[in-house]
Amino acid sequence: MTEPASQPAPQTDLNVTERLRVILSAVAIVTLVGVSLSVSGPLLALEMERWGTPSTIAGLTATLAGVGNLLFVPFVPRLAARFGVKWLVATMLLLAAGLHFAFWALPNLWVWAAFRFMLGAAIGTLFVLSEYWISAAANPLRRGFIMGAYATALALGFAIGPLMLTVTGTQGMLPYAATAVLILTGLMPLKLIGPSAATVHGSPRASVLSFVRLAPAATLAALTVGAIEIGAFTQLSIHGLRMGWPEDSAAMLVSAFAIGNVLFQMPMGWLADRLDRRKILLGIALSATVIACCLPLTGSAFWPHAGLLMLLGGLVGALYTVGLAHLSSRFAQADLVSANAAFVMLYSVGQMAGPPLLGAGIDVAGTWGVPVTVAMVLALYGFVVASRLRAGPARG
Repeated sequence: MTEPASQPAPQTDLNVTERLRVILSAVAIVTLVGVSLSVSGPLLALEMERWGTPSTIAGLTATLAGVGNLLFVPFVPRLAARFGVKWLVATMLLLAAGLHFAFWALPNLWVWAAFRFMLGAAIGTLFVLSEYWISAAANPLRRGFIMGAYATALALGFAIGPLMLTVTGTQGMLPYAATAVLILTGLMPLKLIGPSAATVHGSPRASVLSFVRLAPAATLAALTVGAIEIGAFTQLSIHGLRMGWPEDSAAMLVSAFAIGNVLFQMPMGWLADRLDRRKILLGIALSATVIACCLPLTGSAFWPHAGLLMLLGGLVGALYTVGLAHLSSRFAQADLVSANAAFVMLYSVGQMAGPPLLGAGIDVAGTWGVPVTVAMVLALYGFVVASRLRAGPARG
């Protein structure tokens, strides 16, 4: 299929100050959302545990957030074009904040299930539009580095979020109110962003899902990252216990993976500004596959194992940064919003598929089920990127 030609983004004429204001404001908004997400996830899970809710049912309610994301995000490009990006972002910030107050006011399992569905739709929209703003405002020669800085801020937000619960506690109105207020502070950078932020004119020239076929190296990077990251966060502790390490050591494996995710984003983004991004994606996929295959060679040595997991987490996270930069370089205007929507949707699919996939790997392959499954996912993605490189230069 011939790829739709992109219109030049109007943000190319912005001066450095205007670019910086747009980028920092958008990063602030999505980072605040990331912090609130990392608070609300364990907060709701702990409350349902106190209710005596079966773990399977509690997990399914969390999955509904991903379903809401998948069903609503395809409409984001047209809604942004019709009502305006700033209006849509403000609406979703208010909705997300209101839902956190509603969680506290209406403590009912099935009501919460509906609320989580709506929260997934709101959060997905905020990610799509914030990433669109950043992509459109970024200097094309620095886009990879800027995406790396954005991914680093987001990763730090996810890491910092749970610390809020040590201050607010996990019961009563305070943690819900604090999370809602945190989300509402996103309205401040939205005001500061001014008229410089990108708007959307016209309609995308292809459906959202068409961009999976038009840019598979970029969009499938999101699917790969979502599956491995969330799968690792949920299953690495189990992997550590199967290795015979105590619970605190097993939990440290998750931290090692997350630290690598934070450290690698900006260096890999910087590299993506200087080399063919598809070749970087292939190199990351192959390197990460090798590292995953090397994990069994560490035997029962904890620190070498944790060190390899830190490298693995950094490389897997870098797929998101480089994939998003690659996507942003190929499309503009409504096409870029649709491409970002496809990117976020596939990341959400990966989030839902990753934990059961790695869990099945443990059931089938035992102790080494996690690294074996991760290596297979990365190798499959590497094959896709290699086939795209053989097909010739990326067009857009």
